[in-house]
Amino acid sequence: MTTTGHRHGSVSRDVRPKPRPRVGTGKQGMPGAVGGKRRATRFVIVAALLVLVGGAIGLWTAWIRPFPDPLAQGRDAYHRGEWSTAAESARQVLKARELDPAALRLLARSSIRMGRDDLALAIYTRRLGAEAIEAEDDLLRGIALDRRGQPDEALLAWEKALEADRVSPEILEELIHLFSEQGGRPRALEHLQRHPIDQAAQAAERLRRQPGWESRGDLMLGSIRIAQNDIAAATESFRRVMRRDPRELDNTREPTQFRKSIARTFLRAGRPTEGREVLESIPAHQADREVSWLLSRAFLQEGDNARARAMIARAGAYRKDHLLEEEPGPYVGEARCQPCHPSVFQDSLASRHTRTYYRGEQLRSLPRPDRPLPDPTDPGVTHTIQETDGRLCEETRVGERVFRAVIEYAFGSSDRYLTMVGRDANERHRILRLSYYQTAAGKGWDRTLLNLEEPAHAEDFRGRPISVCDDVIKCLYCHVTFPRAGRERIGPETADRAIGCERCHGPGAHHLAAIAAGLPDLAIVSPADASPRAVSERQCNDCHILDRSYARRDDRENPYWIRSQGAGWAWSRCNTESGGAFGCVTCHDPHRDARSTSTAEYEAKCLACHSAATAPLPGKPAPGPRSETGPGARACPVNSTKGCIACHMPVERNEASHLDLSDHYIRIRRP
Repeated sequence: MTTTGHRHGSVSRDVRPKPRPRVGTGKQGMPGAVGGKRRATRFVIVAALLVLVGGAIGLWTAWIRPFPDPLAQGRDAYHRGEWSTAAESARQVLKARELDPAALRLLARSSIRMGRDDLALAIYTRRLGAEAIEAEDDLLRGIALDRRGQPDEALLAWEKALEADRVSPEILEELIHLFSEQGGRPRALEHLQRHPIDQAAQAAERLRRQPGWESRGDLMLGSIRIAQNDIAAATESFRRVMRRDPRELDNTREPTQFRKSIARTFLRAGRPTEGREVLESIPAHQADREVSWLLSRAFLQEGDNARARAMIARAGAYRKDHLLEEEPGPYVGEARCQPCHPSVFQDSLASRHTRTYYRGEQLRSLPRPDRPLPDPTDPGVTHTIQETDGRLCEETRVGERVFRAVIEYAFGSSDRYLTMVGRDANERHRILRLSYYQTAAGKGWDRTLLNLEEPAHAEDFRGRPISVCDDVIKCLYCHVTFPRAGRERIGPETADRAIGCERCHGPGAHHLAAIAAGLPDLAIVSPADASPRAVSERQCNDCHILDRSYARRDDRENPYWIRSQGAGWAWSRCNTESGGAFGCVTCHDPHRDARSTSTAEYEAKCLACHSAATAPLPGKPAPGPRSETGPGARACPVNSTKGCIACHMPVERNEASHLDLSDHYIRIRRP
């Protein structure tokens, strides 16, 4: 059997249909000739008609070309990013049809893209009905509201955009960026009720299910999971990308940095081979010190100590130049630190850092009221905390209605301030209405700092609802070694009492392996080798500043800042004029409670710089009354030997928490 030479649609010669005999090829010939003339005539007529029709169509097209649809033109301009042209086209349509919803949408969208928010918001509020609002409109409306200083309303608009049945991949991508920028650490306590990082993850989940956007969505989802401290989920997202199409990484804004981030994630998850393969795919990776350093960690996890040592040598001073960078490896738990560091370990266990978080059996040891407590807003509402079936429960009674919640977490320390989080009958987590406080003046229960809103309905007396996926993680962030493990009870670090060694020194798996292998790089964060300012900014302030907008605030005398010791320290001239030599660890041992140090010991720290006996800085003249700090700084003209703390860092009462706190904004206080 033979075939034709074509690659596609080849047919066997012996099965092709036989050709039909032509009509009129016989001896008579006449019928065939007549039929051929008729067919030829019909062909000429049809061809002439086609030419006439084609010409008519061409003339019609040419005639209407000067009168295009302005709305279609406007949409095209909008998609090209020509906002002013799009807006002008929309206005043309609105002159004839002033309530045209498509033209109104186009004008509003273009206006926001050009920063003309007031016009656009007026269109959305007064001229477009709710049924005409699409996902992109809610997205842009949120951008305008956020620019006007209305972040809560902006988040509501973005959430509405995400809830739409049809959302284009491009809009989903924009929403992910917007939610991610609003997420992370809260800008102020009142913003804790929002959990936009959850919404960013939801948008990324939808994006990765869009045809053609799978890898893009997974890359964004993986990054969001890292921000949520969910290393396992981030790893799975990145693994899907690497299996599907690793080249998608080249389409990111910074392909090399993204590959490093993915490699770190694999290493943190204990997947060294996958991490190494990603690193080795980086162009010219041999010349990148950071890549060499990360490769040394991959080889360390794989047990190839010789190649790990070679990569450490090739990395040069990378670790020395990044003293506070966490090791991208697994946690091992604080118990592994005790054999080599027994003294520091015992000091840490006795510190308040290990008493900032309670769960499970630990909750049963916490203080609880011995009678129903009246609500601070309405004395007719009562709150009772009692043990039921081995669990601590809260009961809120509002008239004839009773609301119950199982207490799952407690944050703070029982000798100062303690806030509880419960789970209600609808499986919703809530910050309970009352918190426990204890001071030198007494102890008791009062309205929780995060529950300052007045209840509008009976249900609100249960406490403010929060997201367990995001808000609880934010609480855990400052109260445990690793927040995800604290909630999900996975990993050896969950055995830590609260804040363990690896919170400040980073995951310890690489450290143990490096010590066992005798490597020159001990593979651990060493805050003692970094400057006091760097330690304060990178570690202490991470939790000891409640409001991350402190740098932009001008109300430094507000008592609110007493609780944010890191903000006060940042404003102090001891910090700003010390060249990085002054920080939290200058006065505080992070392994011991602050109050374990006497006032005299703290004042000795002050006098080490502010003393008449100290010499001026090398190469500088003797300082004047308002000179820089450091050795040689002018001694206090009021009392050069004592009284520093009481005068420059007085203890003040924070009425909301009933706590007496030292003001860390060190300054000359004038009447």
